[in-house]
Amino acid sequence: MCTVKGDMHDIGKNLVIMMLEGAGYDVIDLGVNLTVEKLIQQVKEIKPDVLGLSALLTTTMPEIKKVIEALKENGLRKSVKVMVGGAPVDTRFAEEIGADGYGKDAAEAVKQARMLIAQQ
Repeated sequence: MCTVKGDMHDIGKNLVIMMLEGAGYDVIDLGVNLTVEKLIQQVKEIKPDVLGLSALLTTTMPEIKKVIEALKENGLRKSVKVMVGGAPVDTRFAEEIGADGYGKDAAEAVKQARMLIAQQ
C-alpha cells in the first residue's frame, strides 16, 4: 500500500492499512510519494497479491495510471491485483485506467481486497 509520486498525504492510506490489518491481512506500508520505478522494484521483490495505490491530489492521479502501465510493461500485471482509492478517485477513473478494484473508503477497501484475493 502506498501513495503515488507527488502525493505526501497518508491519512487515508493509513486508515486503509489499519482496517485491512484488523481484518486479518498482512499489509506492507510502502510509504508516500513513491515513483513508478520504486513501485515496480517493490512489486518484484515483495510479490504482493494486491497493490493498493492512493492519491489525494488530482494532479497525482495520472501516476496511478503510469504504475498500471509499468506493471504491464514489466510483465507483472497478471500477477498482482491493483486496488485504487483516494478523495479524487472514483469508479469511473478506476475502470478507465484498468484497476481491478476501487475503494471509496477504508471499509470498502477491505471488501475490495477480499473480493480481489478470492479471485486469485
